[in-house]
Amino acid sequence: MNEYNETATQPVLLSLGKTVTAEHAVDGAGPERAIDGREDTYWAGAPYYVWWKLDLAACCRVERLRIRTGEAGSDAYATYYIEYSEDGLNWETVAERTERAPHDADGEQYEASFAARYIRVTVTYCSAGETATIRSFEAYGHPSDASAQPAGGRRSPRKLAAVSCDEARGFEPAVSDEIEPGQTDPVLGGGTAGSYILFRGVDFTPEGVDQLRGQFGFENLDKAKRITMEVRVDALTGEKVGEIVLFKQWKRWSILACGLSHADPALLAGVHDVYLVITDADPEQRLLLQWVAFVRKTALPAPRPRPAALPAPADGEYRIYFGNLHSHTGFSDGIGVPEYAYDYARYTAGLDFLAITEHSNLYDHYLDWDKSRKWVDIQRTADEKTEDGAFLALFGAETTWYNQFGHMNTYNMDFFINAYETEFNDIPTYYDTVKPYKDSIQQWNHPWSCGQRHLDGFEPYDPELDEVLHMIEINTIESKELGGLYYYVMALDKGWHVAPVGSQDNHHGQWGTENTLRTGVLVERLTREHFFDAVRHHRVYFTSALHLKVWFKVNGAIMGSTIERTDTLEIEIKALFGAETGGRIIRAEIVGEQGRVLHAIENDGERLDYRAALPREGRYVFAKVYQQDGEFAATAPVWIDATNR
Repeated sequence: MNEYNETATQPVLLSLGKTVTAEHAVDGAGPERAIDGREDTYWAGAPYYVWWKLDLAACCRVERLRIRTGEAGSDAYATYYIEYSEDGLNWETVAERTERAPHDADGEQYEASFAARYIRVTVTYCSAGETATIRSFEAYGHPSDASAQPAGGRRSPRKLAAVSCDEARGFEPAVSDEIEPGQTDPVLGGGTAGSYILFRGVDFTPEGVDQLRGQFGFENLDKAKRITMEVRVDALTGEKVGEIVLFKQWKRWSILACGLSHADPALLAGVHDVYLVITDADPEQRLLLQWVAFVRKTALPAPRPRPAALPAPADGEYRIYFGNLHSHTGFSDGIGVPEYAYDYARYTAGLDFLAITEHSNLYDHYLDWDKSRKWVDIQRTADEKTEDGAFLALFGAETTWYNQFGHMNTYNMDFFINAYETEFNDIPTYYDTVKPYKDSIQQWNHPWSCGQRHLDGFEPYDPELDEVLHMIEINTIESKELGGLYYYVMALDKGWHVAPVGSQDNHHGQWGTENTLRTGVLVERLTREHFFDAVRHHRVYFTSALHLKVWFKVNGAIMGSTIERTDTLEIEIKALFGAETGGRIIRAEIVGEQGRVLHAIENDGERLDYRAALPREGRYVFAKVYQQDGEFAATAPVWIDATNR
């Protein structure tokens, strides 16, 4: 916080009549309503984790803030944090309300002493519903003259406006109105090889830096058109300390990052002149740049070992529960908020578990997993909504690539990985990062929609990665090849030990009711410990037939097991509907390599109980059970002498 000497004059109201913007506003409740001085108006935006921003028009000395988010006499309350900035790029937190309890009748008042032009409030929770409100906001202080305004400097990790560079060749000033709602920002634009931007006297600090970050935009929205930029120090032809390959991500503008490293640590510590040099540019692409920063990123936490397997139930029989392992809310690109999603899944859809897996590139502080309040709040909400034996509220993150590689869900990890750190666009780097986390859960998401790279065709097989990669999504609605099992069988044939899951990937609500796709899990008890144990041992299956319970064994070993090689396979399939559905089981199949049906069973009834001895063929077999309308369940395999694991 920037301190100033006290003055004898009384602070004045600075906020009345000033410009305000917001990330979102409900019709009739625009951002200006929070500072109009009226009791009957307010700003509202949805869902919470939405920001509201005040522009004081000039850098002022602020001494007191007053905010009212709730209606007088109401028990409803909100949590929020308040930040200030001199330049609209670099923000400091001045106050934060985390207490989930009713407000004072007049709201909250905060004494302060800082210099700022901008003040921003982010509402992080609202007990009355998903809509955030600010009924009034007041900032008191003194207009500051130019001599009172502190200098920002060029010290890590401060963001440096691109237009504040000392020299630019091949770049020209421009403006963009797409970075933030209601705002036009100065940027630099350029695109030819040899173009560069120079920042003199950048202080990396004695501790040094290891990452370049920047707000990058692209004139051409074709993701295939790329620009390569090098980071060099002390001269245009000086030592190279980093390289970033840039291309359009989800939107035109994204904060992207690359690693910085050098054999000489001194080049990444102390004060240096820094050159950002374009070395290669695809035709018809032009780079836009708003700001850059040189930072030391947070290290990942230490890996945990894989837990020992839980013992099988005393009676040898697992219970089956159904849920959805892939969903989104308004915390990324869906709708609603996590607490509503969990309640909808449990009480409306009747699911036993729901995993919320927001896109990691859409968290707040998405390059700093340890600073993301959304990440913490989802976990807290999941803990609050979990009731052992009744409902599991799970959480994870979806690492999302826009270079056509694909998407992956991670579970049971303390952190998330974001492909906006561009080194992770080299897929082996991503895989090598997750492999040490032996207790984590990795899932290949919707391979049918991953473009030309197509999850790299599940190649090459990696036995160490196989230990943490447990599941693959299948979808009979969007992927028809081989009856919906094409990608599942492809992965199995290449040696991977994965179980099939049915996910809804909800972006429009309807968590559990959007379609009939489900994941079944075989556990002794419905707890997180038992759930993750089941996933690690592949006691998981896909179903599009609602409430269809399936137990599949080979030589007495349950689905997901690996058995010794034998000449004969003793097959057991038991299936039944776990609720009154009116469904009938009409057929079951034993499926082997390349999706070949090795054995078929005809049936007509609500139950199936079948045993048979079959000659061994191939390295694995799984069961597929149909109901009368063609919807089916497909189990995890039983692997036979899977020596490549």
